[in-house]
Amino acid sequence: MSAEDTPPAGRRSRTQAPERNRRAVLAAASRLFAAHGYEATSIREIAAEADVTAGSVMAYFGSKDGLFREIIGASTGITVGVDIAAAAADGPVHLSHTLASAYLERWDRTPAEHPWAALIRSAVAHEASAEQLRAILDEQVTAPLVELLAETPDAPERIALVRSVLFGVVMERYLFAHEPARSVPSEAFTPYFAEALSSALDRAHTPAADSAPDAWHTEPSGPDVSAFAVFRRLHRCSALYRAAVSRTVEEQGITLAAFDVLTELWRAGPPHRRAVGEIAESVPLSPSSVTLRADQLEEAGLVTRERDGLDRRVVHLRLTEAGQDLVDRVSRGPFAGDEEFLRIMGPAERAALARLLGLLETALSAADPA
Repeated sequence: MSAEDTPPAGRRSRTQAPERNRRAVLAAASRLFAAHGYEATSIREIAAEADVTAGSVMAYFGSKDGLFREIIGASTGITVGVDIAAAAADGPVHLSHTLASAYLERWDRTPAEHPWAALIRSAVAHEASAEQLRAILDEQVTAPLVELLAETPDAPERIALVRSVLFGVVMERYLFAHEPARSVPSEAFTPYFAEALSSALDRAHTPAADSAPDAWHTEPSGPDVSAFAVFRRLHRCSALYRAAVSRTVEEQGITLAAFDVLTELWRAGPPHRRAVGEIAESVPLSPSSVTLRADQLEEAGLVTRERDGLDRRVVHLRLTEAGQDLVDRVSRGPFAGDEEFLRIMGPAERAALARLLGLLETALSAADPA
């Protein structure tokens, strides 16, 4: 064989390393299917990406459909191992948070070329993918929810909402990567995600949860569920109040989490200045989340950043005049209506409620390992 007959070095793998070529085809197809979906990806594109011939792809997998099935076949469940029935054993509130946390954790660490991205994106226009996806969701999401909500008259509507919320988050935050969903830190996003799920799960059990403490206390050997009843009502009151505040805040063009940062600076008093770490300890946000909100607020002209005079590593936020004006405007909304919210209570009842909540706050703070 002459030198002219010798295949170029770059093409040797096509004939001398079939298993390596096969792996290259699988990797290339995973990337392209995940990025473009089944219908928009061709065998020629896959072959070019893998640096093999189109004939080799057909020889390895028989067809594009065979290749796609090979990629999707080893994929894990969309519920990422969450046992819905087991998670619901501790109450619907725990189920909402467990599902939200599990989905975000799974997708945060899922690479863009993962088979699930390929299946979901392909399902939009590829009937076989859509059918496979429906079957998986029916088995792993719908079936356990049907059992969980068996006594709920509007179970189909609630299950439809859960599936829509779960899938909407995956599409908006991870596959399409739309803003602001893409950039919201998971630790900040989780409670809102859980709250959306809870609208379908928690409230389906409200009558039973309300009556459970009295009924269960009649059984000497039964567990005391009064603590759950207390925290369920606190959770509901907090969600309703935050929703009222959020509506007013969003009219000013910022999020409720960003407004939390502004109110912490306001409460600090003149000159309305606090360190980022101090703010993170006072609001339900991590230091990185506070920094993200600070970026948005600084761009809007509502805060400024200042380095500490003694330790340049410490960053302080200071309310600008515009920031103070915004806090003042919002305070004329829901906060001005706080008196109306508590109108049903007399002075003694308000004082008693404040005292009891103070005791609870002390107990929770003592139990917090942080």
